[in-house]
Amino acid sequence: MLTSGIARSRALIAWTGFLLLLLGWDLIIFGPLLAHPGSRVFADNDDSSLFVFWFAHAADVAAGWLGMDHLEANALYTTALNYPIGVNGGWNTTVFLIALPLAPVTWLWGPLVAYNLAIAAAPVLCALAAAALAAQFLPRFWSFTAGFFYGFSTFVIAQSSGHLNLSSAVLAPLVGLGLIRLLRARRHRAVLGWSVFLGIIIGWQFYISTEVLAGTFLAYCAVVAVWLCCDFRRLWAARRRLCGGLVLAAAIALAIGTPLLATMFGLPGAPRGAIRPHGVWNADLLDPVVPGRYTLLGGGETRIPRVTGLDPSEIGGYLGIPWLMIIALGTLILWRNRVYGRPVRILALSTVLVFLLSMGSPLFAWGRAMAPGPFGLVEALPVLGNVLPMRLAGPVALGAALLLAISLRGLWHLGARWSRPYWARGLTIAGLVAVLVTTTSGPVPVRTPLIPEFFRAGAGAVPQGAVVKILPRPVAGDQAGVAEAMLWQAEAGNRFRQTGGYFIGGDSQAPIRYMADSDALDGLLDESRDHRLPSGDSAEMRRAVAELRARGVQYVLLVADSPYRPWDVPELAGAMSQAVGRQARADGGVYIVDIR
Repeated sequence: MLTSGIARSRALIAWTGFLLLLLGWDLIIFGPLLAHPGSRVFADNDDSSLFVFWFAHAADVAAGWLGMDHLEANALYTTALNYPIGVNGGWNTTVFLIALPLAPVTWLWGPLVAYNLAIAAAPVLCALAAAALAAQFLPRFWSFTAGFFYGFSTFVIAQSSGHLNLSSAVLAPLVGLGLIRLLRARRHRAVLGWSVFLGIIIGWQFYISTEVLAGTFLAYCAVVAVWLCCDFRRLWAARRRLCGGLVLAAAIALAIGTPLLATMFGLPGAPRGAIRPHGVWNADLLDPVVPGRYTLLGGGETRIPRVTGLDPSEIGGYLGIPWLMIIALGTLILWRNRVYGRPVRILALSTVLVFLLSMGSPLFAWGRAMAPGPFGLVEALPVLGNVLPMRLAGPVALGAALLLAISLRGLWHLGARWSRPYWARGLTIAGLVAVLVTTTSGPVPVRTPLIPEFFRAGAGAVPQGAVVKILPRPVAGDQAGVAEAMLWQAEAGNRFRQTGGYFIGGDSQAPIRYMADSDALDGLLDESRDHRLPSGDSAEMRRAVAELRARGVQYVLLVADSPYRPWDVPELAGAMSQAVGRQARADGGVYIVDIR
């Protein structure tokens, strides 16, 4: 009893030290962001505005549950965007079960602070999850090594620049942990416990990202296929508890995910076709050796040609030559090792298979199509065909991190057989440092989004629940700031609804939609880019205002300092004032036009 108590105390101390190391490194990486979390973002694109909106939405819904003042009650559907049609959150990255626990932070300091805390926490949580998986077959130090390099891998850091749903990549390691423990379980209570664990984490993932859920399913299909080939007898002997446990886990996950599935398929706004075109979001065979934007060796635009322009957050397949050399050498040496041979074979083969899937179809090498890839079979399947193949770089990074830790441990202990073991251990340490230097991002770049004081102060001039049109309106695009109207709405506490919106959806007019329809005023402003803005008493301006009123719009908010405005804001405010017969009012960097 005393011995086991001492062992638990040592384990607790070691894991606490590892957590402190992760938090310290996280502060180095995200220091520029966390220094001013209420006024900065780490994002080259503007997907961050979308996530910040959903954080505000989750806090608003939670406020309603507690009897506080709120605008909406449905956690997975909103009419605060794309009014009056709304947005189906089941098809969008609401990250509800990340945003909901952070609702108190949102209430106290705003949704941007809560979102930035979640972004900064993602690598730490990924590292802890991967270390827990690695600890099933590695000593503590080496399991921490695997966790560290997965949590701060290029994939996780790159996706942190705008894609919280993807950077929160804890599902794959936790599923691996659950499967191993289920395989090893000998008592019914353990089988039940780990089945429930798997069911809960998979059900939780429904409310983070269904795409990650589908991608993880694909990755583990590859792992199980390889596992069957490498360890068939053991899996066959455990078939009853494995199958029974997985059936129970699937039932629990579906029960948890039922509200989201009911929203996806039972409420309006579902896309009616492939969400993204195939053959575009493909990784490149050279991605593992060409540094991306968020590495010390990269630091610029990705150099590999792509089918279309991709923002740097999607380029997360880089591992680096030292990492690849170490796992290649370790795999070769340990392939038939009595202790590590089996996990090395399973990890190496399944990681290569998932890597090939992440290439998509066709396979590209330096931007040139080479041959059809195995992912072409996946693209023909319902649901799974919506997975963007290059996002499978996450499971690849996990497999590579586990192989790295096993290889380094093998090389370290191999030195004990040499006449000069310190040479081997010195080379192992050098390899560890080389991987760290070639893969780390260093402090991430940040930018300061435009947030007019009017919205920071709560947009009090607009009644709660009012229907608003914001100009510039949020649009789908990979430029920074193009959807900031959603960020402004969120910073105002989602007290009003807006007709614009950036989202994934569909309707009878458009099978796939990425943003709200333009209206007559948008068309008029687009036409005026090369011509003079129509006067307020013109038929065009009066017609545009009449259409807004017919849509239920009560206020038009014109943001003065946005870089995405091809027209003079005071001039437009004056024209609209003349058209509605009511003077626009300037307040905190915004012109408010009451068109009621």
